[in-house]
Formats: sequence, structure tokens, C-alpha cells
Amino acid sequence: MGVKLRTGTMFAALLLAGCVTTRVYDGPPLPASERAIVRADPAISAGLPVHVRLRQVDGREISLQTSAVELVPGAHELLVDCRVAESGSVGRFVLEVELVAGAEYRLVATATVRNCEAVELIRH
Repeated sequence: MGVKLRTGTMFAALLLAGCVTTRVYDGPPLPASERAIVRADPAISAGLPVHVRLRQVDGREISLQTSAVELVPGAHELLVDCRVAESGSVGRFVLEVELVAGAEYRLVATATVRNCEAVELIRH
């Protein structure tokens, strides 16, 4: 019983480690109405057929465990990797985006079983 509990706890910790939100601006935290959030897939893909990962925002590296970033509204450049599990192919995309204060966005891939064809930013 103790081994199962430890294994479950370790698995939960790994999942939580892949769901980090990082603030990518200087200064104090902004209220939700004054910042935007961009979400990618969790760092631990758990067998997802397609995995979208945010690599950089405005040239600033994003850590591997980060699955979402908080940004100030306005223009930003996102560097995104898209991996297709079946083929192992990785596509890299640069997105020039305009974010609105208070909005939440999601990076979404268009892919085949062989490769990623595009990544776009969708507003929730």
C-alpha cells in the first residue's frame, strides 16, 4: 500500500511540475484585467499525439516546465515547437501576435501523422 501511495504522489508531483505559469514581464504582478495569458501543452505530454511547446517570448527563453505565460498586452513574437509523436518530427514556428488585456489564448497545432503544418494562437 505504501509503494502505491508513493508512486501516486510522485506521479502527481510530475504532472504539477509540467503546469507552471511564468510571468514574462518586468515589474509587479498585474491583475488579470491588465495582462494576457498564452497557454501551450503541459511539459509532460502523457502520450499526446501532438505536443506544442512555447520556447521563447520576444527572444526570452521559456523553461521546459512552463506550460503558460503571463504577458503585457500588445505585440509579441512567440517561438513555438510542435512535435508529432508518431513520426518524431519537430516543426519550429515563429508567430507574430497581438495580445489583448484580460484575454486568454491557446497555442493550437494543425498536424498530420507525419508533421506539424502550422501553429496558431486561438483566443478563448
